[in-house]
Amino acid sequence: MKIVIIGGRGNGTVIASTIEDCKKSGQDIECVGFLNDFEDEINGYPVLGGIINMDWVKLPSEYKFVYAMSNIKQAEERFKMLVDLNIPCSRFATIIHPKSVVSTRAKLGIGVVVMPFVVVSPNVIIGNHSQLFAQSFIGHDSVLDEMVFVANNASIGGRVRIKNGAHIGSNSSIIERLIINEFSIVGLGSVVLKNVPSYQIVVGNPAKVIDDV
Repeated sequence: MKIVIIGGRGNGTVIASTIEDCKKSGQDIECVGFLNDFEDEINGYPVLGGIINMDWVKLPSEYKFVYAMSNIKQAEERFKMLVDLNIPCSRFATIIHPKSVVSTRAKLGIGVVVMPFVVVSPNVIIGNHSQLFAQSFIGHDSVLDEMVFVANNASIGGRVRIKNGAHIGSNSSIIERLIINEFSIVGLGSVVLKNVPSYQIVVGNPAKVIDDV
């Protein structure tokens, strides 16, 4: 499987590294390049075209895509950008690092990336284009909607619902049975004991609303 990453340095290069690890483990997968509007080369990978100009349509039909345009405070805009690209669902790849643990009873959508040492528990549903970064934990029966970003070492309890475009910060913890609403931000190191409203930023222990997104 040949993968093109839509994005650039940062999340894109981390995903490229995950693909490299998958290939080393024997998976039939490789990163062949990026789509990016500002660079010609990224970490030794060629830029095969632009994003705004819809250059994905020019690439071979066997190429699969991963969307890496995450941005904490522009999540809704980046979500819309993905929709506007109008790439068929069949053209997106789901990538699972060989050193992650994903229950056979979990369900992963298209375009999902699971980084090293992630644990996805039974009966979890991970929505399209969500990204789970290293050493994060998703508790049983939790549901992540589309384009949810879970940063490294975040811990999500059982039966939690995280809605579209929410960002779960590094080293944060969410107790069971909460709702983290769309395009909200859980700050790094936060301990979340209550539902988080849409478009709100919460930080602290216990986490409290400090600002709008």
